[in-house]
Amino acid sequence: MKRLNILLSALLSIFLFTSAQAGSFGLGASGNIASVSAEGTESEASSTGTENSVMNATAGNSFAFGSVYAEYAFGDGENFVFGIEHVPFSGDINSKTLSRTDTDTGESSDSEADTGTVKANAAIDNHTTYYVEVGQGSTGLYGKVGFAQVDIDVTQTNASGYGTYPDKTLDAWTYALGYKAGFGENGVVKVEGFMTDYDSYSATSTTSNTLKANLDVVGAKLSLGVILINRKLNNL
Repeated sequence: MKRLNILLSALLSIFLFTSAQAGSFGLGASGNIASVSAEGTESEASSTGTENSVMNATAGNSFAFGSVYAEYAFGDGENFVFGIEHVPFSGDINSKTLSRTDTDTGESSDSEADTGTVKANAAIDNHTTYYVEVGQGSTGLYGKVGFAQVDIDVTQTNASGYGTYPDKTLDAWTYALGYKAGFGENGVVKVEGFMTDYDSYSATSTTSNTLKANLDVVGAKLSLGVILINRKLNNL
């Protein structure tokens, strides 16, 4: 709800700021397909606080999801667009829950704490992107750059002695190329390919283990929108 209020406030500010300028304001919805890949390294601390072992893992998933957007195109040519897009759904980073079982070898005083099974996964949630599009014109082609914030929600089931990692909010940059065209009186269709590069997830568990993971997403989207307000200079 808080992010929705921020989104609505930003759109209202854009509308008030551009009330005396040519341009158009529209709303739309997008269907997306995306592939997420992640790789991470966990450093396990011993009871003395020194690094004991390092474990590497990779994860990946492909999924489809929907999003909604609002945008304002500036000027008669509408070659510069500012928009806000929100994904009201979450998506798992890995297609299945990762699982690891450790066995007590009796060779270390720390081994007893590392005996058992740990299961973990994480989800991308509350994805909001603020973006600009430049281009279009007669070709319909445009480039896009966006800044996003997203919640990483960690789901973890542990045996006794294992620690847990916190949820975090990460920043990200989105880059895209697309094609935009109109249909009917006020309709807009966009086809777009994109990639999103997220900040590294870096955290310390409740047992002083450390985890650092990199996350990237590539995908494509089809958007359908409608222009609600269309101002021209000669109509002002």
